[in-house]
Amino acid sequence: MASESQPPILESAGFRPEELPPVTPPSAGFIVQLFLIPALIVMAVVAVWALFGKLADSDNDWKQLATELSSSNEHRRWRAALGLAQLLQNEQIYPPQDQEPLAKNPLVVGSLTKLLSESLASTANTDEDIRHQEFLARTLAALDADEKTLPILAEGMKDSRDIEVRKSSLMSIAAIAGRHFDEATGYSAAVASGSGVPSLAARNLPLTAPTISDSNVLEQLRRSAQDSDPVVRHLAGYALGSVSGPDSLVQLRVMLTDGNRLAQANAAIGLARNGSVDGVPTMIQLLTTSLTPFEYQPDPTLQDEATPDAVQQAEARHQIEEAQVVRNCLRAVENLWPQIDVGNRASLADIIRQLEQTFPASDVRQQAGELLKTIGQP
Repeated sequence: MASESQPPILESAGFRPEELPPVTPPSAGFIVQLFLIPALIVMAVVAVWALFGKLADSDNDWKQLATELSSSNEHRRWRAALGLAQLLQNEQIYPPQDQEPLAKNPLVVGSLTKLLSESLASTANTDEDIRHQEFLARTLAALDADEKTLPILAEGMKDSRDIEVRKSSLMSIAAIAGRHFDEATGYSAAVASGSGVPSLAARNLPLTAPTISDSNVLEQLRRSAQDSDPVVRHLAGYALGSVSGPDSLVQLRVMLTDGNRLAQANAAIGLARNGSVDGVPTMIQLLTTSLTPFEYQPDPTLQDEATPDAVQQAEARHQIEEAQVVRNCLRAVENLWPQIDVGNRASLADIIRQLEQTFPASDVRQQAGELLKTIGQP
């Protein structure tokens, strides 16, 4: 045992305490380099491994889900439907490259359509049944099998169905028709490639035949365009713009006089989508009205009162709807500009300048400013 008189080890080695650097705690950057970055690398490796493992099991996943759609257990059926809907949504974002998409797979298509068909045929339409029908009707929009999906969606559009099921069926018809419209006209591909909006001749407009040929769907669309519910009417107008064809354009021209503002907007925009300028006066009227201040109008059918909360909610809803109407009208005007006559061009340019200066939504003001630059070019 060393005696207390012996010099410390450092001093005996020639070091003095005052010559040593001060002891400081490790910095945050040092800790990050030492622990966090290696941990992130390990996590990334594990995530990649899990991803490839999930991809390897995906084939069994969808088969199991499709099989469970026939289960006698209601909860298993609807969990399987939800799982398949998620897989279909993922495929829309990341289309498969080396296998048939689930949207065309006969087992998936047959299972989902059968489930909705059986639910619609059931006489026990509880609130839960209605939610299931609504969900399945929206899910069918992702399927690429018109011969299977369209007849069932036509059934879901009937006025005897719950209003929410009808709306979901209409939205799915609009989505399916929209895909066919883009394929027939090449519109989305041209815009995505950066070549701009193609001419009417390049888009083969107006189309000589509808993009959907199912007679039951076309009949239900005609009925929906005349429905007493304004939401059903404006959804029908939206769908008709993508269904296209001579009969659809006739219906859209009739809807320009609809008493509902959103139905008018969708009719005018649907006509513009098909290269028709017949809706331009309606769009001028809609854009002009969008510049007027909000005024609360109580609904007499609901016997509601002008309470502060009711007025605030109505104004918020009005602003959202007006902004969307103006955005869509401005896009339609840009697409149609070469075909618009001089008088309507002058009116539109004046309204667009006012929108750029005074419209509440900043993105709409920016869109109006960009459109003014576009139409100002020779």
